[in-house]
Amino acid sequence: MSLTTKQAYRQALKSINTVFKNDYPILNAAKQQIKTEIYKNSNLKNESEINEAITKLKEISKFLISNLVQGELKSDGKYFLNFHDKIELGDNESIKLNKNEMGSLSGKKGNSIRSIK
Repeated sequence: MSLTTKQAYRQALKSINTVFKNDYPILNAAKQQIKTEIYKNSNLKNESEINEAITKLKEISKFLISNLVQGELKSDGKYFLNFHDKIELGDNESIKLNKNEMGSLSGKKGNSIRSIK
């Protein structure tokens, strides 16, 4: 396991530990999934395939830490959201923009994709 692979693995574990804190079944399942993928990719020899697998792991870690919030069901039937300090929070300014100003798939590209159907 190269140094960058170890760094990506550690980053993934930190992300999982932050996101799934106190949810032990999910925490353990996520750790097991990462280990499985690392072992599955341990036989890769091609440098580009190795870099692609490392990049994928880093992207997954970043997605988890910045976008996933755990909800906890309370006794009154309501959910409490457990936000952590690394979560990306929106600023509500984007809802004032029209679709052409937003970019991505919401504007021109999205229209061309929808017209293909």
